[in-house]
Amino acid sequence: RFLSEFTVKGFLGRGAFCCVFQAVNKYDNWEYAVKRVAVGNGVGETAFREVRAMAQLDHPNIIRYNSTWVEKPPEGWQVLAPISTSTFKNFFRWMLHSNFATACVFIYIQMQLASHSLHDWLKENQDQSSRNLDTLKLWFKQIVSAVEYIHSKNLIHRDLKPSNILFVEMDHLKICDLGIAAERKHDDGFSSEITGTCVGTSLYMSPEQNTSFQPTRFSSKSDVFTIGLILAELCLVIT
Repeated sequence: RFLSEFTVKGFLGRGAFCCVFQAVNKYDNWEYAVKRVAVGNGVGETAFREVRAMAQLDHPNIIRYNSTWVEKPPEGWQVLAPISTSTFKNFFRWMLHSNFATACVFIYIQMQLASHSLHDWLKENQDQSSRNLDTLKLWFKQIVSAVEYIHSKNLIHRDLKPSNILFVEMDHLKICDLGIAAERKHDDGFSSEITGTCVGTSLYMSPEQNTSFQPTRFSSKSDVFTIGLILAELCLVIT
């Protein structure tokens, strides 16, 4: 379906088990971000967790979810012909060094396309004079609004960071990547998920997330801690 219904225009990024394409749908002629997750060894649950979380969220500051489907890749899909296009150079280097099981399947997640991330903006604006306070207030209000909405749906994001905050147009931010979102099931506001491993991105973890020794329950306060770090990074040039 992916190859028959979409024309790939670019390669947006990759993770341990996934990659994201910029692709045009051949039927509606609209550009989308399409995440492809190679499922095997328990990765599938993480992908479907993201799908379930995104499907129930409808907010102007959260990336819009479109659809999901599963495909079995054709035999020999790991054998790649040389391609010189620079856009795909990193993608093919990643594919050649990825050790996916030959029996794996692909989960595709079609979603709204963004132009760049807050992480990109921070890298490009390393001068304090480029940090306009009124603009930063506008952006931060959008981030807080999205996180508040996620919490109202009894979800905890757990991996908020500048690279998961995207610009869809000038001064319009949207949160993405709910792959490790946890459901908040208890009246005390905590997740029923108990883990003894680090969950999230180390630089943006709350203290209760940043443990690999004690079983830990998470609450929405973990996300609040992280957006405080993001606010500091917005306001101050950190080198």
